[in-house]
Parts: sequence; structure tokens; C-alpha cells
Amino acid sequence: MRLLNRQRVVHLLLTEGPLARADLADRLGLARSSITAITGELIDDGTLIELSSRVEEPGYRGRPRILLGCNPQARRVVGVGIDERRARIVVADATGKVVREDETPTRGHNSASVIRSINRIAKHLVADSPGGPVTAAGVCIPGFVDTPTGVVMQSIALGWSKVELGRSISRALGVPTTVQDSTQAITVAEAISGQARQARSAMVLDYSSRVGIGLIIDGRPYAGATGVAGAIGHLAAYGSDAHCPCGRVGCVDACMSLLAMQAVAPQTVGVAFDDIDVEAVGRSTRRNIQSQNIIRDVIDRVAHTAVLIEAVLDPELLILAGFVIEFDELVDALERRIDELRPPERRGRTKTVRSQIHRDAHLSILVALEDIDPDIAGLLHPPTP
Repeated sequence: MRLLNRQRVVHLLLTEGPLARADLADRLGLARSSITAITGELIDDGTLIELSSRVEEPGYRGRPRILLGCNPQARRVVGVGIDERRARIVVADATGKVVREDETPTRGHNSASVIRSINRIAKHLVADSPGGPVTAAGVCIPGFVDTPTGVVMQSIALGWSKVELGRSISRALGVPTTVQDSTQAITVAEAISGQARQARSAMVLDYSSRVGIGLIIDGRPYAGATGVAGAIGHLAAYGSDAHCPCGRVGCVDACMSLLAMQAVAPQTVGVAFDDIDVEAVGRSTRRNIQSQNIIRDVIDRVAHTAVLIEAVLDPELLILAGFVIEFDELVDALERRIDELRPPERRGRTKTVRSQIHRDAHLSILVALEDIDPDIAGLLHPPTP
């Protein structure tokens, strides 16, 4: 667990303001000796700074405690979040605060032109924003990603195949660049600052236009031997004849993702999930019996898959994440069906919770910050076989 605690300390200071070492130990459930060692490292590398002493309450006895805060001037990172409609490019300080951002379209553009636009915009944002040196870049993209090499092996959503994304951005910006599948990125976020931050084991069900599984084992994100654990989107689902954009029939994404429900809301076809009016979709489908039957069938398939994988892993938590959590009625139905399908011997062993990480979160910043910390980077970059 200690390997992730550097990022947990930084996140807590970022979200809750300056804190004393004793406060950090209490909030994170760590020994004060561990907090002293971790904060000492973070101060030495410039990530944290000591602030003025806290003014204690009247009657307080003892030495005034020194407050710690994040040092926004220590360094900067570039984050790039790519989906089927656009690439969002941001520059952030060492605390993860965005200082500049821009975007470029991806739909209708090939990978080479998108990467050129990303590099051009990133260079402009870096030159036009204040702060310390840029030390790393992070990229999130939906697809089958070889994280150690930064190659996007396949992204059906974008129509990309064998694209050397990491190397291209790294050469342009002159900094190490990590490319990560969006499911793995949200899993890391859950481990550091989300629902799994105190859990020894968890399973993340990333449910949007694709279905992905994230794993946390012994308190650490687990990416597998080659970095693609949990990439189930294009496995064949038994009994499905749904046609997948990849050209095959019966893929998990084709019959279980939110795309499998788009027949009930044809107005959402071709619309990026960020632009969908969730309330309007809910109103249009709520009283339509045929629509409800389609939704029920898809939910049933997802729930069966989740319960099966959960039984193999036996995690403390099952975290529902992705765009599905924007639909209250949909995620309520999914939770109920999962509970119904759990066999009696498994009930009460795994707790189902909803992710608190918003769909607009810049996960690419977290991916970039991981590279700054060699302990975190070592967890997420399995050795090339």
C-alpha cells in the first residue's frame, strides 16, 4: 500500500487544503512515522512545501504544528484525453490543477493528423502558461493499449490500429509520455483518491460505450502480465449475435455496452456521451415498454458478467464507474440485478458502490503524474515479455 501513499498524500492536500503531518496520518490511516518519511521525500523533490505554523486553539499545549501544502511551481505536466469526438489537451501544475486547456476534433481525422494537432496545441499551451518545467505527459484513450510501449494496438472507437502514440508525443514535447487505456486510468484514480483508496481489493466495472474491468489487488492497480488485464470488450459473449464495429459478431461491447441500448434512443446515435442529455433520454424511454425490455436485457447481461468476474476475484468492493452512473435509474437497475444474481454464499462479501469520479475528470493528468513518481510508474508499467 505504501507505494500509492505518495499520491494519496498529494491528493488529500490538494482537495482539503494545508494539513499537518498528524492530520495526514489520521485521515489516511497511516502510522505517523510513515507519513514523516513520505512527506520528507515529497518535500525533498519539491512536490510539497512547509507553510507557516498553525495558530492553535486557546489552551492548546505543545509545539505548534507545521502545515504542509502542495507546491504548484514544482513542475508541470501535459494531459491528453482522447475519445471518438475530440482530443482534450491540458497543462496542469504538480498538484493536478489545470492551468490551460484546448481541444482538437478526432472524428473524420486519421491518427497522424490528430497527433500533429495534439502536439501543436500542447506546445502552444506549454509556452503560454506559467509554472515550472514540464516533466511528463499522460494520455488516456479507449482501446487496447500496450502501456509499456505506448502503442495503441486497437481502438475501435477511433478506428486506430498499431499507432505509436506515446513515442510520437514524447518526441514532440521532449518528455516521457505514458499512454493508458481509460479503464486502467479510472482504476488508478479509484485506488488513489476514489472509493478504493482504503481497500485491499476492488473490481471496477467501467461501463460506457464500452465495457472494461479494472482490478485492484493488494491495494495496488493490477494491469496484468502485459498491461491489458480486464480488456473484455471484444471477447465473444455466449449466445449473442450482435454485430460489433470491429467486424466480429457477439462481442461484449456490442451486446452489453451503452451502445447496445441506443436502439431505444436513436437521437443519441453518433453523439458523444459528454453531449447526451441524460434527463431527456430517460424521459423518452421510461414509458416505452419495448425500450424497457431492451434495457432490461442489456442490464441482465452486464450483471451476469459482473457477478461471474466478482466470484473469481472475491473483491471487497465492486465499483460501478463510467457514463452509466449519470443515469440514476439505469445504475439502480444494475445494482439490483447484481444483488439478485449473487448466490447466497456470496451475499454480503462484496460491497457495490458507485464511483465518485466525474466523467469530465482529467484522468490524463493523473496518468502523467504517475510518471513523476517512479514507485507509481513501476506498478503500472509491467515489464515487456
